[in-house]
Amino acid sequence: MKRILLPIVLLIAAVVGNAQSLENFDGLRSKGQIPDDFTTLTSEKYETDLKNNSDKELDKEFFLSTRFFIDELLLSGKILFNEPLSIYLNKVAKYTLKNEPKLLKELRFYVLKTNTVNAFSTDQGIIVFTTGLMAQLENEAQLAYIIAHEVSHYTEHHVRNSYVERKSFSKKKGRYERLTYESRISELSIYEKDTELEADQKGIDIYMQTEYAIDEIFSSFEMLLYSYLPFDDVKFDSTFFNASSLIIPGNLFPDSVSEIKREVDYDDKNSTHPNIKKRIDAALDYTEDKTFKGDKKFVVGEDEFNNVRNLARFETINQMVTNRNYVNAIYAISLMQKEFDNNRFLDLSLVRSLYGLSKYKNSSRFNEVTTTLSKVEGESYALHHFFKQLSKQQLAVLAYRWVYDINVKYPNDKTIAAYEADMKKELATKSKIDIKKFKSKSFEEQEEEVLTQIDFDVEDSIKRVEESDLSKYEKIRLKKKLRDFGEIKDGGEEAKLDSEFHYYGLTDVLTGNKNFQDELFELKEVYESELLAKNSTNNWRQRKEFEPVGAKKIVLIDPVFEKYDLKSKRKHKDSEDKKLNLNEMFEKDYPKLDLETTLISSKNLKAKEVSTYNEIGLIFQWISEVISHEDIDMISSKSEEMMGVKEKFGTNHFVFTGFYTYKDRNQFTASHLLGIISVYGIPFVLADLLIIHNYIELLAISINSDTDKIEFIQATEINLKESNKVINAYVYDILYQLNKAK
Repeated sequence: MKRILLPIVLLIAAVVGNAQSLENFDGLRSKGQIPDDFTTLTSEKYETDLKNNSDKELDKEFFLSTRFFIDELLLSGKILFNEPLSIYLNKVAKYTLKNEPKLLKELRFYVLKTNTVNAFSTDQGIIVFTTGLMAQLENEAQLAYIIAHEVSHYTEHHVRNSYVERKSFSKKKGRYERLTYESRISELSIYEKDTELEADQKGIDIYMQTEYAIDEIFSSFEMLLYSYLPFDDVKFDSTFFNASSLIIPGNLFPDSVSEIKREVDYDDKNSTHPNIKKRIDAALDYTEDKTFKGDKKFVVGEDEFNNVRNLARFETINQMVTNRNYVNAIYAISLMQKEFDNNRFLDLSLVRSLYGLSKYKNSSRFNEVTTTLSKVEGESYALHHFFKQLSKQQLAVLAYRWVYDINVKYPNDKTIAAYEADMKKELATKSKIDIKKFKSKSFEEQEEEVLTQIDFDVEDSIKRVEESDLSKYEKIRLKKKLRDFGEIKDGGEEAKLDSEFHYYGLTDVLTGNKNFQDELFELKEVYESELLAKNSTNNWRQRKEFEPVGAKKIVLIDPVFEKYDLKSKRKHKDSEDKKLNLNEMFEKDYPKLDLETTLISSKNLKAKEVSTYNEIGLIFQWISEVISHEDIDMISSKSEEMMGVKEKFGTNHFVFTGFYTYKDRNQFTASHLLGIISVYGIPFVLADLLIIHNYIELLAISINSDTDKIEFIQATEINLKESNKVINAYVYDILYQLNKAK
């Protein structure tokens, strides 16, 4: 029963962003005071919900499951509040509900950092919009209608009604199935098709009280229909990657792209929502005799909307890079650079994306970070197709070319310089490129020479040679050269030139630095020497032991304690109590250890600790990304932000721990069958099958922010009953292992 790595899924939390300036963008962060929704213990909120409940059809499980999941989301570091997106969202909500002041006071609007295009409401009055949705919006009126729609789900108690229908908030398919945040968010959006149409109608009633144009109700449906595509669908410029001496042959891009397949009248048999045609038709019928008093697309402000949407689109790119969705990130960057052509965030994101693609290509894991072409629709298909055509050598040169140029553009930028140095090493070592074949002649010069040669009339020239007074041997030599030109004319040499475009891509680098090739050879030699000295495996999942960490100071990131019963049902209140107890154990002073610990816990947040809230989200996404890279030695996209966290806490050791306790019975095996056959063994077989066993699964991971590598991992399944003494013993052991020096 080895499930110990499953909790790693819980680490997938989104990056915490930064200042909301497009000029200096490095992600979105929450600001100001943390709302009460985040700082009150979940069990306290659950008790209040239960006490105030008057609906006899709702049981305790509804309030437990909804409250605890919502709070997990709120405390993940993924939610935005008091920054431009949520501020704007609240402004539009306030205007949309201007005739419902009492209702407005019941509601809280937040933004969730995820590229999933979604919005959902909860029974507790929390309404959440994703950055993915904010990035797709065309105008403010669309946002207002979606707000009205989600508010209607709340006023009509659709979450409650849906629960009563299903008698389960989230049906689990197996023990310890832990869904991603995106999947669990979808759970919050599951209603019957009729309730979706009802929310559309109720939403229209609210929307009618505003000055927004009726047409934008229908445009919002169309926006949602195509929201799975990038936020614009324009032809990708095949010259986008041409830079300095690097010229990309046009034949690497396809002549056509994959058409967009989604239609308004798609089959919604297995969908939780009616298809868009049904929603549009129902809305048309409902609005046919109604009078609208507005014709505006913007009320709060068009400039503020554009700024918020751009921030959401920048965050979309931020999420794509961290989630290793590199090709779509590059396509989005190409769209945004049309408006922001000299932006460090976009330049750095391009560096990280090309760098990531090359790293994964060289590690034979390219399929992990690219999409099957048959699944790509629209104009971005050309870019996906392009990267599928490139060899690891071509991709490595392309990546280094751009990292090099952007490093020149930002000469004092330490982050970009680190990428340039590592990408040079990657080019020299992992790409298997023939360093001797780099050309000092530019691609254009070589192409012109080839085309000039192609202009020869080969057959006429051979005839002239044969008719000449040249010697037999001179004729043979000249005719051989002319026949070689004939092969050139047939496209052989031109095709060869196209296939070797990358060897001309660093011409200016070679001429500007006479030692460049020698530097590549030296990097290669050092790498090969180190490789011989290393253990045969570098995969952390296969290694049994790590070098002692010898940490004197560590940061413990939001330890997890989850308790399950025999039916694999999570015991929410017990889990929260145990988590608080676990926090105290980690904060205790252990005199025998020379180790200082700093605990960051979502359950201990105070209203003014917004920076801590942001750090939880950042660190978890950084940990998740490093785990995803596994044995690929690469710089994390969060390395720059983690440098600031390291300086704040005075350590580069960041530790995640999780304790998962559950009960189970032994499974029936062949040995049990033999016991039954022997008759006398039946009592022993029954006893063995009926005895309930207690298990603790322990996961501890320490990652070094200087190296972006896992430095310690402990994954253990313990056949013991959970008790404070047992847990404390393992807490001490984890700290001891981290503190132990060579």
